[in-house]
Amino acid sequence: MMWTYVAAMPRDARRPGPFSLSAVLLVVTVFLSGCSVKRLAADVVGDALTGDSESFASDDDPDLIREAIPFGLKTIESFLASSPSHRGLLLSAAKGFTTYAYLLQDEADRLEEQDRGRARLLRARIKRLYLRGREYAFRGLELDHPRFESLLRRDQASVLAKTTGEDAPFLYWAGVSWGGALSAGSDDLALVSEAPLFAALVRRVVDVHERYEGGAAHEFLISYETSRPGGSAGLAREHFRRALALTDTPRASLFVALAEGLSIKEQHLDEFKALLERALAVDPDRESKGRLVNVLAQRRARWLLARIPELFLDIDHREVAP
Repeated sequence: MMWTYVAAMPRDARRPGPFSLSAVLLVVTVFLSGCSVKRLAADVVGDALTGDSESFASDDDPDLIREAIPFGLKTIESFLASSPSHRGLLLSAAKGFTTYAYLLQDEADRLEEQDRGRARLLRARIKRLYLRGREYAFRGLELDHPRFESLLRRDQASVLAKTTGEDAPFLYWAGVSWGGALSAGSDDLALVSEAPLFAALVRRVVDVHERYEGGAAHEFLISYETSRPGGSAGLAREHFRRALALTDTPRASLFVALAEGLSIKEQHLDEFKALLERALAVDPDRESKGRLVNVLAQRRARWLLARIPELFLDIDHREVAP
């Protein structure tokens, strides 16, 4: 799906030793400036929290990660209460809530077949989580672009023109979380009307930092073009080709995105199966930081293959089993 790619958080945080000269200087600075010790602690711990998340991204158990994420999110939020402008914490919160929402959305899709009532309630929660992630992404954008969200709603072209490659992470996660909220709450007319806004955020990522997260913006736009009214199949395929060209190790989710978004829509079973077979052929261990994403996408690929009789109308003369 369009928001499945979850890469490692930034790893450039510096962690001085407990008795280093820089640490002593920091204490003196706090004393002289009257800076809040609580905020200082939040900044220091915040740097550590956002410095290394490979243990999540490299895990091969999506269910374990789904259960572990909430504690981390509440920890991040507690530090943001003391340090509300910490860029790393804001990005981690945007990524974290969006990722958690997607993991639950995958669960809701499976639950739909057994218990539609529970699935509906779960989707309502998922929508709130996506919007929470969007809020943190907008807060990150507003560090350098005051009133970004309100200005975006008035004149998107003007406000987006002021963004640069440095804004790409927040632009991407704002757009992806916003789009996720619509996917979970497709009956929300306000969100439907806002679709051009979140698409514009992700298209801006293509403009200013196309290689961000291995072309993740292109992967999002595959699903956007195949799901929006009047969407372009040609553009979806072009985004697919471009995303492939931007990485030496394609994500399994990229093949799933085109198969689920376009092959089903066009009732192209042969292409559907070929794409999902390519997804399953990806070696999750080839790149550790992408292991979780690939395992999750491959699980969805198997689920989709098992649903071929439901997804394709004319399969009597074809081999259904993958």
